Amino acid sequence: MKTKVAVAQIRCQLGKPDANLKTIHNLSVKAAKSGPDILCFPELATTGYSLNVKWRKFSETIPGQTSERLASIAREYGFHLVCGMPELDAKSGRIFDSSILFDPDGEVVGAYRKIHLWNVERRYFTPGKRFKVFDTKIGKIGLGVCYDLEFPESARALALEGAEIIIYSSAQPHPMETHVDTYIRSRAGENCVYVCHSNRIGKEGGTMFFGHSQIVSPECRVLAKLGREQGFAAARLDLGMIQKLSRSKLPYLRQRVPSAYSSSSM
Repeated sequence: MKTKVAVAQIRCQLGKPDANLKTIHNLSVKAAKSGPDILCFPELATTGYSLNVKWRKFSETIPGQTSERLASIAREYGFHLVCGMPELDAKSGRIFDSSILFDPDGEVVGAYRKIHLWNVERRYFTPGKRFKVFDTKIGKIGLGVCYDLEFPESARALALEGAEIIIYSSAQPHPMETHVDTYIRSRAGENCVYVCHSNRIGKEGGTMFFGHSQIVSPECRVLAKLGREQGFAAARLDLGMIQKLSRSKLPYLRQRVPSAYSSSSM
């Protein structure tokens, strides 16, 4: 199976969901012309990142107004869509830093709630509980959010659940460029999966988001990559290659020795 993935890179306006959704829509129009099977947007793309005590005001349930507008984009252009947004759980009242996957009919395939929360995020968000893999018509898709990338266990957990494509929606800041570029290649190679990373650009206060959105193959080859500009990068992924590589060149998952990894099941 071959799947065409596009990763989007945008500037967000802090606390202005309508403006951000317009940006998401406009870039979706451009990306749709290249015929992607799935289009991916950054972490908290609908609101911006540095809202702090205002997170509760901007968080929404799923389904809700924002998720419905994202669903309409997926439905209008006929592709899967991944986008980060602040999610409010109606029952508990807790807020999550979530990544939502929509299918081409605009239906919510699933939501992933960020597990590894970075420092200040812990004051406002509740961590998720498990990594999820979604079995879709275009492949088995695992989701992660930003800081999750920096923990090798996240990609390994998704790979062990059968993920073929891992998509990270991020808001990675300068000066993490070299770290992040390295992590993306490592997660792809050590797990024999495709890793797609959608990062933000622009500035919020003293934080500069550096972009470098990219798609990397299981052989650690960069198939498509952006610099610091707004836009999208796309590549066609050969999912059949994963089986071939895992049987010969990259047999890491099969040759693990969990009994030697202390008390961890990883």
